[in-house]
Amino acid sequence: MSELCAELAALFPPGAVAAQLHGVAQPEYLTKDEISAVSHCSEKRVSDFTAGRLCARRALKELGIEGFSLLPARDRQPVWPKGIAGSITHTEGYSAAVVIRQGSVRSVGLDAERVAAVHEELWARICAPAELRNLRAFHGTRRGERAAVTFAAKEAFYKSQFALTGEWIGFADVVVELEDESGGGGVFTVTPQRPVLLQRQEPRQLAGRFRRHGEFVSAGIALC
Repeated sequence: MSELCAELAALFPPGAVAAQLHGVAQPEYLTKDEISAVSHCSEKRVSDFTAGRLCARRALKELGIEGFSLLPARDRQPVWPKGIAGSITHTEGYSAAVVIRQGSVRSVGLDAERVAAVHEELWARICAPAELRNLRAFHGTRRGERAAVTFAAKEAFYKSQFALTGEWIGFADVVVELEDESGGGGVFTVTPQRPVLLQRQEPRQLAGRFRRHGEFVSAGIALC
């Protein structure tokens, strides 16, 4: 079952609540409406959907919200309860969700990746030339971790901005810079490489946090 994760919540501003789940989840834990929403999907999609919903449900409970069906919109984004910003992620063997009351924060984005899954053949698709040059400064497993964090950071940013703008942004449209801190995590900044709708709403620096945990990396960003 899902459990609260303070380390994951710490990627976001105070007031955020996060939950995580290792392994797979059975659809018996979904509500009837949630089951109906994914009844046409593949077994893997249903499993991912279930794990993400269980994490979201556990996090929402800490905000006093229970008995809520977290249904997908037409674009498959979760329809969060009124006044709540949230984000869900799932990769092989790991799922997580974060929620926060809207106010100073308008949206959040969370992404987790299994480091081994972000193999070198993918790096040219994920990374801009400057990011690939930065990767060359690292060796062995550190290089793979940095590539996975770059991927997770871009996905987290995409989710956060999409909730506000609905704009599609590709990997090459932003450049991510990583700054390591002690404790297996650090800070990332996002710099758009072309005009994006979010810049009209959010002129300030775009920055988030990342962490390494076991065979996974996670990245989170909040937009104010």
